[in-house]
This record gives sequence, C-alpha cells and structure tokens, in this order.
Amino acid sequence: MSESQLPCGGALDPSMAVTETASQPSAAIVRIDGVKKSFGYKVALKNVSFAVPSGQICGLLGPNGAGKTTLFRLLMGILKATEGNLTIDGRDAFDDRMEVKRLIGFLPDEPVFYSYLSGHEVLELSAAMHGLDVAATMKRIAPLIAKLRLLQDINNYAEDYSRGMKKKLGLLLAMLHEPKLLVLDEPTNGLDVESTHLFYDLIFETAEQGTTVLFSTHLMDHVTKLCSHAVIINEGTVVAKGSLEELRSTFGLASLEEIFLQLTARPPQT
Repeated sequence: MSESQLPCGGALDPSMAVTETASQPSAAIVRIDGVKKSFGYKVALKNVSFAVPSGQICGLLGPNGAGKTTLFRLLMGILKATEGNLTIDGRDAFDDRMEVKRLIGFLPDEPVFYSYLSGHEVLELSAAMHGLDVAATMKRIAPLIAKLRLLQDINNYAEDYSRGMKKKLGLLLAMLHEPKLLVLDEPTNGLDVESTHLFYDLIFETAEQGTTVLFSTHLMDHVTKLCSHAVIINEGTVVAKGSLEELRSTFGLASLEEIFLQLTARPPQT
C-alpha cells in the first residue's frame, strides 16, 4: 500500500476502525496524492498525501498558516494544485469541480450571506440552485433548523446573525443537498458550549447515516471524542497521520495535544 493510500478515517467505534483498516479497508472517498500548491515563490503545501475512507470522520489538525484552508480550497476546486492529484469519489477535484460540488457540502470558517436575504430565503435559494424541490427540502430540514436552535431567527436577515448563528446556517447549507462528503473548516469557531455539543451530535448522526466528514479544528479534545484517526499538518507538510492509538504509540505520548505540540513547536527565536 502506497503512502497516499494510507487511510485517515475516524470511525464512530474506534475499536472497529482499527480492525477494518487492517483487514478490509473502506473505499476512500477522498484521495490526496503528492499535492503541492505554490503561490508564486511561496509554497503553501508540499507533498501532501493521505486518504479518507467512506463513512468516516477525519480530523485535520495544524497551527494557523499550516495550509489547512488551502487544502480545503483545493478539494472544493476553488484552487488548482501545482502538482499532485486530489480526487473525490474518483473525480478530479478541479477538472470535475462542477460534479464534485454536488458531492461535497462545504462550511468555510467565515460563512458570508447575501445581506438582503433571510436565513430561510438563503436556504430556499440554495435548494433551488441545487435543483432540489424547494418545498420538500425545506420540510426535510425543518427538524435540523429546530435542533440547531435557529427556528426563532430563521426569518431574520442572515447577514445580521451572530458568528455562531452564521455557522449554524452554514452547516444547514452544507447539508442541504445530502452530500456524500462534508468538509468543515473550523466548524465550532464562534459557537458557545451548548451549540458546540449540538453541532457535534449532528455530525455524529450524519456520519452514522454514511456521510464522510473531514473537518479542521484547533480543539484536540473534539478530535479525541469524534475521531479515531487524525492528520497533522505543519508548514504545508503532513507530519503525522494514523489512528490516535498509533500516534500515541509512535510518539510515546498519552495525549493528542502533547503530540501536536511536539510536532508543530517552533524553535525559539534568537
């Protein structure tokens, strides 16, 4: 098995994940192989390779500026890789980007909405753009709106929402077309404790229904609770990947936070 085929997948039952990965690995919905991305002389990503099996939850960790958002933009087909390949369910993330966008639900770190539309209208517009039956879609997601505590504000202007409310609306938009893959960039930034728990309960339920989830975060405890595997990226390079048990064994450290700090620590300036 090549390095690019090594899986980064977090199953809901970690004990099952290790067995499945070792004997009968799930087909990877995300494959990233030898990816490099440069902006002029600045290299943002260098030889990034990993895979995410279908139906899993995978945590992407890294300090600010490590390249996580650039990687997500490559997966979304917003950017084209300088070198290497990125595929979603066998489709090239850039060349087949229109088709790939039907497979992915994307939540950016800072969702932005039309200033003159309510939250409800934003959802209706998105449903129409996806070619969905608008009335049926709004009926289907009504329980999610209530679960995320947006029911009282759904008819208010979305641009006036708090940051946390925008994150919730952004998640609804990402899930609206029932994608095979959710890509979430720092999904709990701006959420209070209660909303964070609601958010991750929903991610669990979505993964149990077969949706693959790839999310970035700075919160190690969330990765520990949600994922059995993680990818750690630093200065544009993957510095570790595998199950949490494998990472602990490899580095001889008990916590993911200790491993992360060891791998991403910068030398003191002189």
